Amino acid sequence: MAPATDLKVLCAEAQKEPRSAYVFLGESVGTSVAAHALIDVLVPTANRDFNLEIYDGRTTPMATALDSLRMRGLFPGIKVVWLRETAVFVSAEKRSDLTAALLEAIEDERRDEAAGRLLTLLAMAGWTQERFDSERLGELSAAALKECFGVELEAAQLGALTALQAYCRERGVTISAFRDDSEALLQFVERGVPPQAVLLMTAVAADARKRVFKKLQTLGAVIDLRVERERSGALSREGVADTCRQIASEFGIRIEPAAMELIVARAGSDPAALAMEMEKLCLYVGEAKTIAVADVRAAFRDMAESWIFDFTSALAAGQAATAVPLLRDLLAQGDHPLRLLAMIAREVRLLLSARDCLDGPLAGKWRAGISYATFQGRLQPLLGELGEAAFGKMHPFRIYKYLGDAARMPAAKLRAALVGLAELDAKFKTSRGNPAVLLETYVLDLCRSASQA
Repeated sequence: MAPATDLKVLCAEAQKEPRSAYVFLGESVGTSVAAHALIDVLVPTANRDFNLEIYDGRTTPMATALDSLRMRGLFPGIKVVWLRETAVFVSAEKRSDLTAALLEAIEDERRDEAAGRLLTLLAMAGWTQERFDSERLGELSAAALKECFGVELEAAQLGALTALQAYCRERGVTISAFRDDSEALLQFVERGVPPQAVLLMTAVAADARKRVFKKLQTLGAVIDLRVERERSGALSREGVADTCRQIASEFGIRIEPAAMELIVARAGSDPAALAMEMEKLCLYVGEAKTIAVADVRAAFRDMAESWIFDFTSALAAGQAATAVPLLRDLLAQGDHPLRLLAMIAREVRLLLSARDCLDGPLAGKWRAGISYATFQGRLQPLLGELGEAAFGKMHPFRIYKYLGDAARMPAAKLRAALVGLAELDAKFKTSRGNPAVLLETYVLDLCRSASQA
């Protein structure tokens, strides 16, 4: 039987001839949907009380799941044993993948899921419950943290993990000794899963070098549902586009290129939220069967505050007719003038940093109209330490946008804009003038200055 790489194809095949084992890789939101789709095909609803067993792979020994597989279901037909969030495919060398999933769950406020992943990682590093209760993650050395999580952590990430550890203690969540059950699973699979039994496993990460994983790949039962990400953690451009095209095709809808660009800018970092927004957008378009830019602006929530791109580009180009209405909309939505002032200051500083890059490592190499692909392939590697200090792990597409906008304004104009922001901040805190009016006047003056650059 040829390997299936598409979920719909896999389910259609399973309806005719189920495989003995299935592995879905990716975030739990996506793998759970896939698992339920497969279960719907394999086990009728009326039989699920006795022919479907679900175990938490982070706490359940592999032997328990395998023993369950050996026992026939009470009703005729397929019996499915689902081992959720298993770490059987993760090795010490690849624990950074599990750490990335842990940090993503924290960012999306899926605390219980994040807690399970934290305890799995610490158990893999040999932690006991006594150590978990007596030591704080925030007080560990950089070397000890690297041993636990496989990557160097930023201060904000370490703070989030320390808070999660406190949450685990409050909830009484305990750590269990880690068992590498991969060999037991391998032996079971090699002997053959009993007839009329199916092992379903979902996992957030896997080391493709492990023998058990290779064995399951040869059975053609592995589907990778992981969404590609940039180094910054943001969903990759290609991953967003693939997800959106797939959902749109299910509705029989096409996406205009300019509309796709706007969706990518608004996508954020949560694949589940992206899917929900895309489905909502398709329902909004309805019979039109084509998604245009106006549709995205009307019905696709901005999960990445992409308005700031339009606002910054308008400032750099001196387009007051675009910048001022955006500012008024934000004020009307309840954004505090001081917050907007801080955000504008941040954007001007980033533009000035981009200008320094243009005048430094990219001097003579940047040109108007340069493509994003060319920037990524040829120019981004030239940014070096200056680019790292200026932009950190920012999405490459955002860096590309800042460079394009900064190319329109000399460094002297940008420095003057920063001085103006400092003066405006002082007025906010000492003047009785209307902050919204002061902010709008500043934007108009900055646009006028930019248009004369």
